Amino acid sequence: MKNKINHFCITGKNYPILNDLGIEIILSGAISKNHYNFPNNWHKDCDGINISKKNKNFGTLTSHYWIWKNKLSNFKNDQWIGINHYRRFWIKKKGLNITRNNLKKNILRFVPKNNKYEVFLPKKIHLKDIKLSKLIKKGFNNYIRNPKILFNRKKISINLHFDLFHGYNLLTQASQFLEKEDRNEFLKYIKEKNTFYPLEMFICQKKNLIKLYEKTFKWIFKCEKFFNKKKIKLIGYSKERLYDFLAERYFSFYFENNLIIKSLPIILIKDKIYEI
Repeated sequence: MKNKINHFCITGKNYPILNDLGIEIILSGAISKNHYNFPNNWHKDCDGINISKKNKNFGTLTSHYWIWKNKLSNFKNDQWIGINHYRRFWIKKKGLNITRNNLKKNILRFVPKNNKYEVFLPKKIHLKDIKLSKLIKKGFNNYIRNPKILFNRKKISINLHFDLFHGYNLLTQASQFLEKEDRNEFLKYIKEKNTFYPLEMFICQKKNLIKLYEKTFKWIFKCEKFFNKKKIKLIGYSKERLYDFLAERYFSFYFENNLIIKSLPIILIKDKIYEI
């Protein structure tokens, strides 16, 4: 069916709930993991054409790359691909009483027929709510240059947020390696916007996903070469997966600039279940 969603879930751990959802599971960073600890029917991002060895700094991007190179050829251009993320899943609607026992039947399996939307995304995150203590602790380079950010949360852009949590000036430096057609618009986007679509979760058609992956990985590989040459140390949670964090911002930019968007609910499975 044309409106059926072909779901994948990217995970780095063997969560038991994943094995009974009717979703294709991809083990992220599989090259460095003991495969005997994971189900045989899971995809491994070290099979086929892959960049699994880069997982430490690329995070979920190694699985996105694996999908691009090994799975997309199996689909037609108008078929829908859905990406679920670790323990976050697309659900039919908000307000459902979802438990581990009924999650499978409440996962969104079809996009609306004849809908005008080209991509479905989780709701945006807003950056204006960063605590003052975090700004003072992490943002010295930023508030010395622009003290207004301490008093006006609307000044906390995507770029400033990245500076604070992933490394000063890294996103701006990375932007120079985008194709000319995207570069100026992306710089404007990250410096003016204070919201973005997180998690690299989406539901879109193959034809749009191929374009996204082509652009993203062409850019990311250039960034990797540059930061390696600059000997930037990618240490600690906030910086180790630098290329994943860069791509997360670019994914949001690409979708907002090129496609008609609708936000849909997702669910987070922890000790309890949280709607997002």
